[in-house]
Amino acid sequence: MNIDFPVAIVGGGPCGMMTALLLAHAGVPSALFEKKPSTSVHPKAMGLSRRTAEILRQNGLLERIGGGSLTLEERSLGIWAKSLVGEEFGRVPLTALHSGLTPCQPIHCPQTWLEKVLREALEQEPVASVSFNSEVASVESLEDGARLVLSDGNTVGARWVVAADGAGSAIRKNLAIDTEGPGDMGHFVNVLFRASYGQHLRDRLAILYQALSEEYFQVFVAVNGDDLWLMHHFLQPSEKPEDYSKERFEEIIRHASGLPEEPVEVLSMRPWVMSPKVALRFRIGRILLVGDAAARLSPAGGLGLNTGLQSAHNLAWKLAAVVRDEADEVLLDSYETERHGAALQTMEDTNDNAGEVFAICEAGLKGEWDRVREMVAHNRRAGAGLGQDLGVIYERGAFVSDGTMPPKVADKINDYVPSACPGCRAPHVSILRNEGTRSILDLLGGTMVLLTGRNGSMWPAPTFGSIFRNQVDFVCEEFEAVYGIGESGAVLVRPDGYVGARFRNIPDDPEGAVHEALYAILLR
Repeated sequence: MNIDFPVAIVGGGPCGMMTALLLAHAGVPSALFEKKPSTSVHPKAMGLSRRTAEILRQNGLLERIGGGSLTLEERSLGIWAKSLVGEEFGRVPLTALHSGLTPCQPIHCPQTWLEKVLREALEQEPVASVSFNSEVASVESLEDGARLVLSDGNTVGARWVVAADGAGSAIRKNLAIDTEGPGDMGHFVNVLFRASYGQHLRDRLAILYQALSEEYFQVFVAVNGDDLWLMHHFLQPSEKPEDYSKERFEEIIRHASGLPEEPVEVLSMRPWVMSPKVALRFRIGRILLVGDAAARLSPAGGLGLNTGLQSAHNLAWKLAAVVRDEADEVLLDSYETERHGAALQTMEDTNDNAGEVFAICEAGLKGEWDRVREMVAHNRRAGAGLGQDLGVIYERGAFVSDGTMPPKVADKINDYVPSACPGCRAPHVSILRNEGTRSILDLLGGTMVLLTGRNGSMWPAPTFGSIFRNQVDFVCEEFEAVYGIGESGAVLVRPDGYVGARFRNIPDDPEGAVHEALYAILLR
């Protein structure tokens, strides 16, 4: 078989494009195929978490993303009321918008804008080939790679294939990979429309507006905070998306908004099914699943897209190391080991979020308004969410244990205690460099990095291919305290910002110790 590309990526959504971009930054050529003619024109996912923002910042995309995002200052996460302007039952606040635990804050960014930014960035990468309007008809696994057959009859050979072909992934189905999860939790239509509602909501700034009465429940989502909106409409079991015309939705929107005189223009409609499922396998041979193909989550919490992008971040550096022959391909098994557990934990959280929303709706449809107010006041999404965001810990995987355990927290969703225990995200610390104060996270990414204490000059600079670069020394007591090392200690951080190894103090053979850790992580 002719190998046309080291990596072929099937699917040009955010996770497929993020994988291609990260591979390009690592110098690895890839070919991405997307059956749609362009990036999305109908926004679906909106929320980008702090951790995802850190990844975007690391890759120089955060400022551009911010240019198409809704400012979150002074906004609530959600407002429950009888309509956009009707009797209010309660608000769910946005907490810890600014946190000293990260240089980034959550972002409300339409998926359409995210995809635009990612595509523009990819088009600047000479080693990335991006083909829209190009459908992959089949993928044939071979001993040394895979052969992709395109719908136009052309074939492409690749050593590795990343399946980012969505929740209904044909590749996952052809590999006979089962999924686990509750499955069908409801059918919806996502309606994008234009209406000048922002002028009526100056004292009700929010991201989500849950309009609930005894006759309806509609979720309105602010896209630009002014005249562009989404509405999620729940379908009854006997209904189909085809039962609803644009005109019918315009009538529903005018009624549920409480602003019947305001003109409404439906721009597009997309049916979707809330069907949380996680694939039992993320890798079969030379094929790896990412994004919704690997884990489709409930949108309650906005964690599905974030989980997919963070999985792409986990996968890309490992795949790049294997392609460059700097790691044994068994390293790729750790992608499933680490991210499968993270996806299951997040699915459980989002399912609980969805269950709470359904319970509030049920009470409202029965007219039990005191109960609605009580449940909204104690909404589980009112917490900081820092644990779910920054505290995802890998219990097993591509790291070397130092015999310690991460700190225990009372609430895994909301509580986060910074830790440089191997398998944890490397914590943020503000540091002074020549250009001023910055985050230590800005020094990470792309390669393995050895962060050392104040006596870091005692550590030699080992050579280990392009995946490792010289250590970074710090005269910073806070860094040593947060990372749990002494003045002569060091922490080896992986390209995805997770701690791969920690040396509390310098060993007798520091160069040998770093080499041993690198071999353990990469060659296993």
